[in-house]
Amino acid sequence: MRIACLHTVASHQSTFSELFAREAPEAGVVHVVREDLLAQAQVGGLHAITEEVMEALGALGQADAILCTCSTLGPLVDTIQNRKYIRIDRPAMEAAVIHGAKPMLALCLESTRAASLDLLEEVGEGALTPTVHMCEDAWPFFVEGDSDGFADAISGSIAQAVGGHDCVILGQASMAVAATQLKGLGIPVVATPERAVARTIAVATT
Repeated sequence: MRIACLHTVASHQSTFSELFAREAPEAGVVHVVREDLLAQAQVGGLHAITEEVMEALGALGQADAILCTCSTLGPLVDTIQNRKYIRIDRPAMEAAVIHGAKPMLALCLESTRAASLDLLEEVGEGALTPTVHMCEDAWPFFVEGDSDGFADAISGSIAQAVGGHDCVILGQASMAVAATQLKGLGIPVVATPERAVARTIAVATT
């Protein structure tokens, strides 16, 4: 089984290495880190990096399944229209819709807002009334490598705004660190990494 991952955050390499090692220890996993792609997308939008992303994903095409772990790049993954290319947030979005019509979509980066919300509305087939909640003060902690501070900032921000929602979706892979702290909310909290890894393994083995 050959699996490839395209990351735009360097720390995701270790996160997903551990997940794949746990769930599919027999798999050969290749990781490619392209932090420049996210940086460019934040400045110029997806249209500015379409060609580079297609080249990066295409170079991994010999794998049985290719996982893009950057939610900002998700719409470009979808344009390939090949089931072996998996966008990080689709399995989580599909899981979240079963919990009710009023999900909270929590994000840290403005660059992924449109991509994530469009996907949620797609999988919800028009039956959802989602709220996008920006954890605006959290991302600097991630950039500084302060995982605990990042998780605290996310969980604190969400806890103040969660009332009236059926579930919380942690829309970026990095935000999964806050999932444990959010268990006391009384509603489901859906993170992306483990579901994406399970989907990638399923695709790679069929």
